[in-house]
Parts: sequence; structure tokens; C-alpha cells
Amino acid sequence: MEIDLKNTLRTLRRKKNVTQEDLANYLGITPQSVGKWERGEGYPDITLLPKIALYFGITVDELLNVDKARIEEKINAYRDESKLLNNKGDMKKNLELWEKAYKEFPNDFGVMVKLMYAISLDSSNYEDPMPEDKLRRITELGETIIAKSTDKEYRESAIQILCYSYQGNDDEKALHYADMGGNFYVNQMGLRCRVLSGEEGVKASQEYLNSLIREAAMTAYGIPRKSTLSYEETVEAYTFGIDIIKRLYSDGNYGFDNYTLANNYYRLAHVHSEVQNADKTIEMLRECCKHALEFDRVRDLDFDYTALMVNRLQQKQGDVLSTNTCNTAYIHMKLLEEKKVFDYIRDDERFQEILRKLREHAVE
Repeated sequence: MEIDLKNTLRTLRRKKNVTQEDLANYLGITPQSVGKWERGEGYPDITLLPKIALYFGITVDELLNVDKARIEEKINAYRDESKLLNNKGDMKKNLELWEKAYKEFPNDFGVMVKLMYAISLDSSNYEDPMPEDKLRRITELGETIIAKSTDKEYRESAIQILCYSYQGNDDEKALHYADMGGNFYVNQMGLRCRVLSGEEGVKASQEYLNSLIREAAMTAYGIPRKSTLSYEETVEAYTFGIDIIKRLYSDGNYGFDNYTLANNYYRLAHVHSEVQNADKTIEMLRECCKHALEFDRVRDLDFDYTALMVNRLQQKQGDVLSTNTCNTAYIHMKLLEEKKVFDYIRDDERFQEILRKLREHAVE
């Protein structure tokens, strides 16, 4: 439990409109000592704490933010448990966890955001549109955050979840929340990567570039879903998304994005199957299988990315979010077994070999 005395002291002193020297004179110490406390370079002697609290008209517990620290400690424990559940794909227990946290901390905006997210993830197991009761609950939480929270990150997270939740349910409402988002050209990540220099600047730039590439790829993948495209146009949209991800990770160390690549090679296989292009279908399914197996291998590892444009970034164990309790090999195995679009090559030995590899590594 970390005591944040430096910020508390500074806030209390400014609220009382006194200087470091005023407080030091009252305590019978040097102003330099107060300065060190406020810079986090030391703490007051324990015998001074009651006198400092009395000076500001608060309790020692309030001075030390003990209650706040205990609350943060409990909420962090919820976050740690949630990471494990998300990694396992247990969305039901994750939702139960944040419902419990919300009952314990009903006024904490961070908990509200996590509960909104848990509801939306649990709802992803349903057919579109999202069930009305869940949409209503997300809206109540989100509107509370927007109306009352001054924290930029909480507000932006609430707006994003609301926008995604209404998409397909009420697109006019979804656009209402979309218009509350920030400008693409003026955003925190972009501005920070321009201002920072040295190693800090390189890392900020890589984080921003990584986000931009992923967003660009997701946008490309979404185009065929929004309009009727030709066979060639659909292939181009999916291939574009794959190509820019591969260019970002130029050395083939794709990490989390093996999952993205597996999914989009599957989409390409589906497109080629619709015109019964057997060779292209098999080629795409092989790539899908390769990336699915690689994702399942690395998803619980800590490792550094090594390509030039991302070599300051890391993947940490437990960072993976899954909405399924099974692994990726199992998901793609079931798709290949059940989708009728692949019936025309079901007896092809090449198709059967891909299925055998997936079955060998599938975990339900």
C-alpha cells in the first residue's frame, strides 16, 4: 500500500493558501524539509504527523490517504483477478467479479468503466443486437461517467463502449457518442510522440505507430462488411490489412497479432471458397492454421518485440483478452469442420492435413 503524502501535502497547503515556509515555521523545521516531502524524497518523522494533521484540520488517516490507499489496493486486486479471467476467456465470471466490485465501490468511476466493459464482453456471446437489459445498464453507467467524472481516460472509455454497444442497435445513437470522441489529428498519443525526444520519444512513437497500424487494419477489414464488393475488391481489403501488419512486424515476430492474422487469413479462405478457388483457399487456410498455432504458443509468454518499428515494445503475460475459454486452434478447427462453404474441398488431403494440425493442438 503506497502512501501518496507528497501530493496530499501540496494540495492541502495550496487549499489553505500557505507556503512551505509557513508550514515549516509551524512545525519548527526548515522549509527545505517540507520541500523534500512534497518532492517525494522523504517523509516527516512520525511524531510530526499529528501536528501536520491538526494544522490542516484533518485526521492522520486523511493526511496519509489511508482509506484511499486501501480502496486502490482492493480495486487493483479486482483488476488482477479480471486479467486472469479475461486471459482464460471466462466472460461470465469476469462480469460477476465487476458486479461484486461495483456493489463494494458504487461511486468509483474506474470500477464503472470495467463493469461496462465486462457487460459488453459478456454480451458478445449473444447474437446481434445486444440484449436491451444489458444495453440499458451500459447506458446508465456510461452517462453517469460522462456527467460526473473529470477523468479524461474514464470519459473516453465510456464513450467508446457506448458507441460500440449502440452500433447495430441504434446507429443514430452510436453516432451521437462517436461525435463525442476526440479529433484524430489532436490526440494524446500523437502529441506526446511529437514532443518527447530520446528513448522516451522513440517508445512513444512506436506505441502510437502500433496503434495506428492496428486501427488501419481493422478499418480495412470492416470495409467488406459495410458494402457489397466484388471478389477482387474483398480480397484486396483483407490483404491490405494483413500486409500492413506484416510490414510493421517485419521480422515475423507478430506476438498478439498472430491472432489477428489467423482470423483474417480465415476470412480470405472463406472468400476464395465462395468462388471455389481451391488452391487459394488451401493457401489461406495454411496461413490461418500457422498463425493460430503460433498465437496459442506465445499468448502466455513475456517477450520483447524485435522489428525496427516496435523494438521498444513488449508483450506481457496476462495481457491477452479472450472471449472464449477454448484456444484459437479449437476455434478454427470448429469453423473448418462446420462451415458448409468448405464442403467442396472437404475430401482434399491438403484440407484434411490442416484439420489434423488444428485437432492436434485444439483445447476446448
